[in-house]
Amino acid sequence: MTERHRLLVALLLEGDEAVEVQGLRRALGDRPPWRVPPHVTLVAPRNVRDEELPGVLADLEALARSSRAFHAELGPVATFAPRRPVVYLEVSDDDGAITRLHLEASRAALAPPPGREERSFVPHVTLSNGVGGTEVEAVLATLARYRRTCTFGRVHLLEQQSDAPDRPWQVIASPLLGGRSVVGRGGREIELTVADRLDPAVSAWAAEAWTGYARDTYGPGWEPDVPWAVVAREQGRILGVSTGEARGATCECERLIVDKSARGEGVGSRLLRHVERLAAERGCTRVRLRTLDGGSAERFYAERGYARSVILPAWREGRDFVVMVRDV
Repeated sequence: MTERHRLLVALLLEGDEAVEVQGLRRALGDRPPWRVPPHVTLVAPRNVRDEELPGVLADLEALARSSRAFHAELGPVATFAPRRPVVYLEVSDDDGAITRLHLEASRAALAPPPGREERSFVPHVTLSNGVGGTEVEAVLATLARYRRTCTFGRVHLLEQQSDAPDRPWQVIASPLLGGRSVVGRGGREIELTVADRLDPAVSAWAAEAWTGYARDTYGPGWEPDVPWAVVAREQGRILGVSTGEARGATCECERLIVDKSARGEGVGSRLLRHVERLAAERGCTRVRLRTLDGGSAERFYAERGYARSVILPAWREGRDFVVMVRDV
């Protein structure tokens, strides 16, 4: 069965602008978690087949390369009522960059299905979907003078996580607008692009390339890393999480965090012991982790049998970290 992806192309607000819009959302009665951060929709949700995804990603990269970062103004507040009970911030820019991005992104693989009547494009940031009646007029009057300048420096491709609670949207690609560097020395023109994360196509290529490199380096008996995640809950409420990977004989515990309200009550110890059992079940002979040198977490691990192995000078924020190991 062909996998389908539900995709959305948007300009996400970032930094102080995003925080401010989230504050307006709360004031109008919307509460987190939100399925998607504050954004301007460029292409409304579309369903694409698995084999179409590389084309969508290539189109988005090309669009980003041919564009540039730009400033836009948020505000004033407006509404689609009574047709739709939506209160939003108008979004405008001097050069028509948003409209151009919308038109370009709506072509090719993300073109609307045949026969679908598209709504007219109104650049906006939604504040609330539930304000109605006389409340709308009050909101419009209160926020009539709201203005905020923001900068858009990248375009985002989001995919809806249909198997997760509330079906949130997750960013899967975010190429910089105009964000490339071409180096032509040596007779070969190399294009370098920058993004927050690898898009799915590049991620698949990297995974295959690393697998080939590891087999060449470590021999045919090499096995790929196996990720794992352990979650501690109490009556459905998350109290702690630990994540990592099983790498041959070593189980790497990359993160272990307990909610502040539950610390000192044995949750961390139970998480750690479960990680150790999981490591043994997967054929690992030791658990290895990193933590702040001299911190309370180091004492926590030392009390549970972990020994200092290596010091990592200035590993993060100029502070030393230590590698700790325990046989299982």
